[in-house]
Amino acid sequence: MSKVIDLTSLCNRSSIPLLNQPQLVYILTELSPGKSTSKTRLPINFTMVLDHSGSMAGEKIRTMKEAVKNIIDQLNPSDVISIVTFETKTKVLIPAQPATDKAMLKKKVDQIQDAGGTNMATGLHEGINQASVYHKPDRTSRIILLTDGVATDKEDDSRKEADRAGELEIPIIGLGFGTDWNEDFIIDLANRSSPTLQGMQTGLVNYIPSPEQALNIFQEAFQAIQIVAQDVTVNIRMVQGLEARRVWQVVPMIKELGANVIQGRAIVIPVGELEKGGAAFLAEIMLPPRPEGLVRIAQTDITFSLPHEGLQRQAVDLIVKFTDDPNELNQLNDHVMNIVEKVQAFKLQTQALAEAEMGDVDGATRKLRQAVTLLLSQDEEDLAKQMQKEANRLQESGNFSSEGKKTIKLTSRKTIRLSD
Repeated sequence: MSKVIDLTSLCNRSSIPLLNQPQLVYILTELSPGKSTSKTRLPINFTMVLDHSGSMAGEKIRTMKEAVKNIIDQLNPSDVISIVTFETKTKVLIPAQPATDKAMLKKKVDQIQDAGGTNMATGLHEGINQASVYHKPDRTSRIILLTDGVATDKEDDSRKEADRAGELEIPIIGLGFGTDWNEDFIIDLANRSSPTLQGMQTGLVNYIPSPEQALNIFQEAFQAIQIVAQDVTVNIRMVQGLEARRVWQVVPMIKELGANVIQGRAIVIPVGELEKGGAAFLAEIMLPPRPEGLVRIAQTDITFSLPHEGLQRQAVDLIVKFTDDPNELNQLNDHVMNIVEKVQAFKLQTQALAEAEMGDVDGATRKLRQAVTLLLSQDEEDLAKQMQKEANRLQESGNFSSEGKKTIKLTSRKTIRLSD
């Protein structure tokens, strides 16, 4: 019988040197849908709230419509879709309905034309109303908000709408198109609408740098809506003497989880919903001295529920070998180390952004160039080039570009998917 969820627990070192002092190791925990769940998901109930103001003219609006129609093609008859468009005026283009007549839905999308300003709050208001119609526990309800500019109405009105979405438990996924939108504002809306788990903000925002990337970014947002398990909790139980220092979510996005997930000799991560792309977590662990031989240093178990089924549990042991054999000690787990380096590169970029905002331009420039070196070692050439460009700009002007800030806050948080 195939597993419902594939669970793995890996250490960056399968062989640990015999030392008389604690050693730092990394534990990577990965969850992905098993064969029995990889082709199933909860029915979807989602609303797209789409900016079609004048600034969306040309390639932006054309690629937006193509991306929306691509998602419509992937819907099941049991899924529900609604679309609200906004500029100076707001229109319910497609009222909430099952996705049974895809040709009609796509014909409606083709009617969208650019016009007017960016009155966002009324668009969100109508979007929440439409998402509420079919909002039920056995459906995944989401609102996708796309904009390419700064709201021309009161931002606080949109914040109130995001709070309303949060009260109804309908999270907003923000998509920013181009460089002229306010990422901090859209991140705030997403966080206000999303559940907070042990102090962790869970709002999802993505960045579409150019029209040719719209299709892929919309697809990533759609994947985040495809939920295969609920009530997911990861519990890493460490043996006596081990100490967890920091814990990061690394898939689907890099995010430090904070001290609340470390509970004595256990790391308890309330994942909540597991999307089709899976999830992964990286923990920094101090490993105390041990005698030579095989040692179980931790057991990782997950609990979760499936639609119409009760709570289930799976577990896996993490075993390492303490040895003084130099041939074994030279072996590192490339997959884990790649994740470690991605986290380190992201930390350097975010630290550079923070230091630049505090006026430490030299320190920020150094960290950004260190990140470039790590990115190049991971074959992330495009991101490395952009960060090098930002480092040069930072040194000359003392500021990041709008594009650079969005890339660091959003794009550089992405890690490899478990399927890669």
